[in-house]
Amino acid sequence: MTDARWRRRWGAMAAAFIVLAASILGLAPLPATAAGGPPAVSSNPIELAQTLVKAERAGDFRTNPSTIFDREIAPLANGEAIAGCALDIRVLQVLVLTLQNFGSLSVSDLQRPCIGSNLNCGAPTYSVHCLNPGEAIDFTSVGGRGLNGANTGTFELLRFLDSFVPRSTNAGQANCRSGLSLANINQFSDSCNHQHVDFRNTNAPLNVTEAAGTLPSIDDSGAYVAALYKDYLSRPASGDDRLWWGRQLAYGSPRTIVSDAFVTSDEYRLIRIDAAYKNILGRTSDDGGRVFWLGLMKAGSISTDDIETLLYASDEFYAQHTGTDAGFAASLYTLLLHRNGSADDYAFWANLVAVNGRTWVVDQFWDSTETISERVSLMYKKYLGRSPDAGGLAGWVQSALQLGDSGLRSGLTSSDEYFARSLSRFG
Repeated sequence: MTDARWRRRWGAMAAAFIVLAASILGLAPLPATAAGGPPAVSSNPIELAQTLVKAERAGDFRTNPSTIFDREIAPLANGEAIAGCALDIRVLQVLVLTLQNFGSLSVSDLQRPCIGSNLNCGAPTYSVHCLNPGEAIDFTSVGGRGLNGANTGTFELLRFLDSFVPRSTNAGQANCRSGLSLANINQFSDSCNHQHVDFRNTNAPLNVTEAAGTLPSIDDSGAYVAALYKDYLSRPASGDDRLWWGRQLAYGSPRTIVSDAFVTSDEYRLIRIDAAYKNILGRTSDDGGRVFWLGLMKAGSISTDDIETLLYASDEFYAQHTGTDAGFAASLYTLLLHRNGSADDYAFWANLVAVNGRTWVVDQFWDSTETISERVSLMYKKYLGRSPDAGGLAGWVQSALQLGDSGLRSGLTSSDEYFARSLSRFG
């Protein structure tokens, strides 16, 4: 997948990525929620406005007319308030969450009276933009796609909002589309040239969690992204890559989402597949094998790390190591534990191969404290440039059984220590 296509998939991927919940030795990532859980966003209106100002300067947030931004967003970011221009905190949170999820957005209406407009404020319409002006939004685009109440961008936006807005939230343009069922959003008719959302019928808060208070700069975030490209993909990040991914972090997206995007990318998975063939089977991977294993990973049938255990348990590996159960067991001692076993050890495991199969036996070796400790130590060296202390090693070994190696990688590369190190490497 090209970098541009990968970036375009951001909105679809964001809600699906796993989040490391453990906090070990100060290496915890920024607060986030598990897949499918509430998104994280600030509850401070000034911080929210500052995020929107940062996005506006980068060209990712637009209001038409620009007076909306000038009177309703920019002053708030400076801690100022213009009378009659206040925005509901939920509106600000929705704008920031939409920005995080889609990368960019534009709106055509926020607090209509604030900019001196009385469009549809009287009979017979009595628009919510006039009656409850701080509680309504008119979206015109997300992720660079215009909205008309019926297109794919509209459906993606409304489904995204429906995952965290309270019941009795309203969305217009029901007459423009069909086949969209929403759990928390009531739909009504409106003109088919934008997407309206409002909170006039509910005072309930959004289903969100509190985000970290201080967001990194785009430059610092770009250095972090450059480190991820080097450590996961063994290549430099382009200027566009650093800027695009860096903006997501600067706008409040958790580092775990970005690190998970690398862990689950096709490019990284193919690198792991090729390495497993070379290191375990002693040969280059064939095209058919690459396609087969990548397909299983993308379908969720196996994890990225399962490729190694599956190749150790394969007929090809078995044949390369005497083609006997005892010889197979001896090879696992040598390659995974880096030591020799006794004849009794080999006989013991050979019997278990006959009873439970090679895959089961490989899993016992792979999940042993010896092998996990080695993998964790190698990750520390690669990602943090140091060896783990005894307490850290023990903690991550225990976590590995629950998170898997991919979870450990994501946890280490979304940590504060990794972020700080990336600034010295690529800042």
